Amino acid sequence: MQFLSAASAWFAAALPLIALMYLLKRTYRETEVASHLLWRRLLQEQEANRPWQRLRGRLLLLLQLLAALLLVLALMEPAALRPAGSKGHAVLVMDRSGSMAEVSAEAAGAERSTRFEEAVQAAKQWIAQQPGGRPISLIASGAEPMELASAETDHESIIRLLDEIRPFYGNTDNAAALSLADSLHLGEEDGITLLFTDGRWRDAEEANQLALNAAAEIRRIGAEDRPDNGSIIQMGIASDSSDNHLLHATVTVQNNGSGEKTFTVRLLAVQEDGSSEAARELQLAVPPGEWRSAEASGLPPADYYKAQLLPAVDGVSADNLAYGFPAVRQSSRTLLVTEGNLFLEKALMLAGVQPVKIHPDAAAPSEESAQAIDWIVVDGNYERLSQDAGWEKLLSGKPLWLIDHPENEAPTTAVPKHAAVEAAEHPVTSYITLQDTHIGKLHVPLSDEVDWGAPILTFGEIPAIFAGSEQGRPRLRYTFNLQDTDLPLRPEFPVLIVQSAEWMSGGSLGDLGVVQAGGAVEIPFRSETARAEWEAVELLDAGVGAAGTTAKQNLPAIDLTASSQEAPSIPGLYRLLETGSDGEMAGSRYLAVKPDYAEFASGQGDEGLLTLQYRSDGGDAAAPDNDSGAPLVQEPLLLWAVLAVLLVMLMEWEVYRRGHAG
Repeated sequence: MQFLSAASAWFAAALPLIALMYLLKRTYRETEVASHLLWRRLLQEQEANRPWQRLRGRLLLLLQLLAALLLVLALMEPAALRPAGSKGHAVLVMDRSGSMAEVSAEAAGAERSTRFEEAVQAAKQWIAQQPGGRPISLIASGAEPMELASAETDHESIIRLLDEIRPFYGNTDNAAALSLADSLHLGEEDGITLLFTDGRWRDAEEANQLALNAAAEIRRIGAEDRPDNGSIIQMGIASDSSDNHLLHATVTVQNNGSGEKTFTVRLLAVQEDGSSEAARELQLAVPPGEWRSAEASGLPPADYYKAQLLPAVDGVSADNLAYGFPAVRQSSRTLLVTEGNLFLEKALMLAGVQPVKIHPDAAAPSEESAQAIDWIVVDGNYERLSQDAGWEKLLSGKPLWLIDHPENEAPTTAVPKHAAVEAAEHPVTSYITLQDTHIGKLHVPLSDEVDWGAPILTFGEIPAIFAGSEQGRPRLRYTFNLQDTDLPLRPEFPVLIVQSAEWMSGGSLGDLGVVQAGGAVEIPFRSETARAEWEAVELLDAGVGAAGTTAKQNLPAIDLTASSQEAPSIPGLYRLLETGSDGEMAGSRYLAVKPDYAEFASGQGDEGLLTLQYRSDGGDAAAPDNDSGAPLVQEPLLLWAVLAVLLVMLMEWEVYRRGHAG
């Protein structure tokens, strides 16, 4: 029990005064008199009183002292402590961040359960201890928090939802999950948020600054000491300088353990049918908290390459594999509609594209000739060509790259205010700055003319390059005339054309590269693609290591009209399957999904979430003093103290009325 106004204890000084009055009280001898005429004689006997007599037990004295004591206690505002939210709405927050996929140090033996698995079991045990009908909400963290259940009184359904949650290996926004959970308590008096987490939040500082409306209890999962763990954080494949038919690999390993460790990395060359060949084994001695790289040359040709960390059993299984793809650019055939642009033609040839040049005044190629064309470049005259029925049919059925020729004094022509360049993150603008490039004028298309994409590069606050897709086909638009700028004379020009050609060709066919789990990946689809879906080739799930081919997983759907797609959330190797309108396979490409390695970095988040602040009625919750770590709230006892005072005063009056003052 606590006292909210301990300074009021000074009023207890009145207790000795009450006793002093009884010490100084005059006492009288009990005398029977026959008549009131004898009162005068009795008053004369006052000289026989003894004011400093021994204090004798009197019932009225005891009651008065008890009443005064209770008054002092009431002024001190007594309050009892109880666990917060022990009765009301409870919101469970399950931490799905990558660090929860670590093997618990307490379970490092044969079972090797992960922290996330232990968190799920702890949540189930907590639910089993709750009274039936208590409302429980369930939130899972991730790139964005997910509210899986809201004020659910069927506890069995909550347990079933817990079994379906999987770890998230991307960048987790834990502070948003906590904020969402706390918002569910608005207007409640006895709600509580329970966090099942290891406390290793990279956004812990942001979370600690939240002023919470309800109590927050941290159910910390896992021991303080983290298990040793190694991560393959990078794998690159390039052509071997000594032999173009062979390849060269670079592998980078990070040591997240507490001591120096020697890692063995096995390189495998894997074919599309799943057959593999052990190519190399690399040894890397890595100090704690650092990374080292090793190289291997003379790798045989393969569809993709896999680096495997040995032994495969350590703190985290999801970072023991990495994938690399050979940089092979397949040649494409394009129709170049132009009055003459030698720089563009040569740059396309440098990009491995076979341009078929045609003048805008010529008739549209036949349907048979158009079948051999992969995509089209229109260098000016697009508005005129689109009015021709033959050209309009051809242009609407192929991936299209437009290059505008803005005219002087035209209403759609704009002059840039300055030469500042802003580039969005996009495959076309990678490694492009266009600094000190001169562009005198640009075409400003109407909004409905570019509703298929978005500007990826602006020059002087005017969109210069649009990129996107229309009906699943890649589309690109330069709003400036290449021949009216000095861009073709700059080293960035061939790089820009090569990357634009790769975008129009559907990217580097057979390779979508490496992306972080749950991240966005730019995918230019083939022109004949009518449907696309992900296929899991090899998965790395929490606590189970390398899994075999899985037929069905919770894979994100693919929208052919979107400019970017969501990558799968579980690390591993995936294949993008593209199907044509005739139901035939149009092609497939690999995508490697990696975890967020920062979640496994040693020392990250060791401060935990120990400073979460819970504010209620302007005051802070008491620090937890129980085994569960639950915050305690104050239950005022003032009403009970006042009732006790009134009861004692009633007894005192009854004693005085009956004449038992003693």
